[in-house]
Amino acid sequence: MIWKGIVGRNFTPDAFREYVAELTWGEWQPDFIVLHHTAVPSLLQRPNGFNPTSMSGLQRYYRDELGWSAGPHLFVDDQPAGIWIFTPLTTPGVHAKSFNGRSIGLEMLGNYDVEAFTSGRGDMVRENAVAAIAMLSAALGIDPDSMMFHRDEPNTTKTCPGRNVDKGTFIRAVKDYVTSEPAPGFTQISASQAGLTQTKLKSEEFGRAQEYLPVFQAAAGAYQWPAELEAVMQQALGPRWMTWVLMGIASRESRFGVLLDEDGRGDGGHGHGIMQVDDRSHAAFCNGEGWQDLRSSLEYLHHNVIVPSFNYLGENCYELVKEDYGALFKATVAAYNCGPGNARKALEAGADMDSLTTGRDYAKDVLARAKALYGALS
Repeated sequence: MIWKGIVGRNFTPDAFREYVAELTWGEWQPDFIVLHHTAVPSLLQRPNGFNPTSMSGLQRYYRDELGWSAGPHLFVDDQPAGIWIFTPLTTPGVHAKSFNGRSIGLEMLGNYDVEAFTSGRGDMVRENAVAAIAMLSAALGIDPDSMMFHRDEPNTTKTCPGRNVDKGTFIRAVKDYVTSEPAPGFTQISASQAGLTQTKLKSEEFGRAQEYLPVFQAAAGAYQWPAELEAVMQQALGPRWMTWVLMGIASRESRFGVLLDEDGRGDGGHGHGIMQVDDRSHAAFCNGEGWQDLRSSLEYLHHNVIVPSFNYLGENCYELVKEDYGALFKATVAAYNCGPGNARKALEAGADMDSLTTGRDYAKDVLARAKALYGALS
């Protein structure tokens, strides 16, 4: 595996702002930021924070011992110049398995299962982390509410970034920084804009969305939904609402293909095509050539995924969603990612219907992307 290299430089918040303002993100466009703690080393074990030797040691650890292609993007300590860039910010890092392809990873020095986070050295680490995340959020048009903690990753049992780190409190601190701190080189975000989704379309993705629009319109026109659902969804997304939902899925899954490898695959080779049809659940379709054609993929998903999921959830969860057709359809969107059985399981447990999806935000994010596309292309 080819090692991507490290930057290995540290910055004050002001210097980091200037550094980020000069960056240009190409094909890889991160959607959110993931917060970690190092746990080992702890603050106690690093009384003076990180140094260049620390970065070299981390490089050896990730590259030589783990055999990874990269590590996290940032390490943050409690020093005045405590924002360390490790993996280049414009390329995917390795830090949380389900999130690597779509996120920037930031590691805070400390073990916040046991060390204080809102006082002493921990509070200084927190301040540097808030500043770094706020500046990246502003530069990339990322909604602070989309932030993930490592413990949100579906395949981990870790408490990272520590039990003493409250997610809601941390996100509010990032929003406050974004809305109050002058940021030369950035477009200042208003308090209302800080609550928007991360669905600011990048130029390449928007160009592909325009190109594929007629295909999605044709596919959407083949659906026949209950009148009650039509009424709810048309109010939110207009008469061609299913077009925007299908495009929202394509945006979330692959950025309309921007995130796929040269063979048109993603998710470690399991996701096929723009709609990321998974060969672990749809082997027969993926073993053929139909997945390479967007029209064929959309037709397959219509008859084998989306409508069957809606019918299954309607039969089993209609009362659980209090006979709300909009909520039932949102669960159907969640099922595209986690399967209708898991969507039902979440509802039966009284949990959010996204609670078993990747990032725990799938349906919410897809419908936000649908709304953004509706506003941009309708």
